[in-house]
Amino acid sequence: MRRTHELFRRAFGPYVPHTIAIVLLAALGSAMEGLGISAIVPAFSFAGGQAGTAADAISQIIQHLFSFIGLPYSFRFLLFFMGVLFVLRTVLVLVIQYVTARIVYGYERDLRTTLFGNMVRAGWPFLSQQKVGQLDQLLITNTTNTSQFFNFISTLALIGTKAIAYIIIAINLAPTVAVASLLAGLVAFVGLRPLFSAAKAASVRVERLNRGMAHFVSQHVGGMKTIKAAAVEEPVERTIGEFFESIRSLFVRMMVLRGTTETLVRLFGLGFVGIVFVVMYQTPGFNIAAFAVIVYVINQIFSQVQAMQVQMHALSTMVPYIGSVFAQVDDARANREETGGGPMPTQWETLAFDHVSFTYPGRERTLEDASFEIKRGGIVGIIGPSGAGKTTLVDLLMRLFDPHKGEIVLDGVAARTVSRTAWRTQVGYVAQDSFLLNDTIARNIAFYHACSHEEIVAAAKAASVHEFIESLPQGYETVIGDRGVLVSGGQRQRIALARALVRMPELLILDEATSSLDSETEAAVHEAIDTLRGKTTIIIIAHRLSTVASADELLVVEKGRITERGTPEELLKNKDSYFAKAYGPRA
Repeated sequence: MRRTHELFRRAFGPYVPHTIAIVLLAALGSAMEGLGISAIVPAFSFAGGQAGTAADAISQIIQHLFSFIGLPYSFRFLLFFMGVLFVLRTVLVLVIQYVTARIVYGYERDLRTTLFGNMVRAGWPFLSQQKVGQLDQLLITNTTNTSQFFNFISTLALIGTKAIAYIIIAINLAPTVAVASLLAGLVAFVGLRPLFSAAKAASVRVERLNRGMAHFVSQHVGGMKTIKAAAVEEPVERTIGEFFESIRSLFVRMMVLRGTTETLVRLFGLGFVGIVFVVMYQTPGFNIAAFAVIVYVINQIFSQVQAMQVQMHALSTMVPYIGSVFAQVDDARANREETGGGPMPTQWETLAFDHVSFTYPGRERTLEDASFEIKRGGIVGIIGPSGAGKTTLVDLLMRLFDPHKGEIVLDGVAARTVSRTAWRTQVGYVAQDSFLLNDTIARNIAFYHACSHEEIVAAAKAASVHEFIESLPQGYETVIGDRGVLVSGGQRQRIALARALVRMPELLILDEATSSLDSETEAAVHEAIDTLRGKTTIIIIAHRLSTVASADELLVVEKGRITERGTPEELLKNKDSYFAKAYGPRA
């Protein structure tokens, strides 16, 4: 309970004024409804020919109010008074709904902005461990459920203030019955608490299953081509079916719990009304009008208890969603990437790894004592067997990770002293499986970078993709589909290369960027790369000899160490070298 209270305080503490405004509006509306219901007693008195006289305090207050505002206390004006009160209450309910809607969707916007912003600003070591689809689930489902807190508050405020209003009416007409009704309502509320706990436990499981399902769906939709190729549709369908069935079972359980609560409250209220009737009927001076109002009031009190039970069920099922969102925010903040530092050295001459070592958490050392220099404007190829540490070198160059030992140095300036943002704006990166937006080619090349159409065209020409783009009916405004599926693999890679070049980077990294291309397309990409020689420092990770044959220097990485270094010709001469054994027969 204390943990839940702290969670709610953190999630909604800044919105206390908004909550108070909702409660005050609800209280005003309920007070108007209470006065309108109480006016039924003197109305019955008028109908019975007693000139609207009534002994209860609220009826007398109404009579004095009429006298104060100068209205005749008559049956007609009393009905008009009741009508005005109910109209005003209806207007207030609409106002509450409007105010609540603004708060709900404003909070939802702010929470999504906070969550997504913290995720984007988190470091790559943290982001690389996140499951696909779970952030979608948190941003869409969890934040929506969390923001519904204010709807619950609005509804609970209306329920609570209505219950108070009806209790006051009951006290005014029959104090003993009112106290008994209040005690009975509390007994019903407390007695049904175990059902709340069961509903909350089911909700926790639903929230976890929803996140697991979102991860499974995102992962498998992205790999649908592989699924089709392997003919495993049936087991995939069966697995997701198990998710769906588990969620269905839990929702049915939650509905049964809610329905049981409502039924028990309804039966309890009906029995209580029966007891009240028996007791009051035997009381001297039994008044059928007062009794009718009391029965209505008691029914309303138990209806509010029932509605409150429903809202409490909903509120308890919301807690896991709130917890998951703020746990993710906390994790992202704790792993926030440090971006401070100085400017990037301009016109640098040498980029060096100085005895750099790096280890991924829970794994053996990936890179061990790596030392080498890269001259400005040169082309360096990095080769080696899979898992040798080539991609780790690239990740370190992009400052996605920091070395555990040693330094990356730029003209004597340690990379860790340079702002990551300043560093990365000078680095262009093209991966083996390039990430493209389901958008136009122009927007994919610009990729949130402020650049002119002329700069986009210049980058496309440098990447040898301009002629292809111009051949399309819509040119640069052609939408290329999700992940660029509407263009070929070679065209995707050249668009990705143009995206890297439009930033005019000092350092261009190609991470197996041509490994899946045919020889003709690869040749076109290499032609684009050759035009950059001497202008941009280029690092190429590859397996093919053709990809690195024109490199000024090669680095061979084996088991996390730089084992060989030299030009392609020099390394081929050493028949015992990895490069000669791997590529010699093809040379």
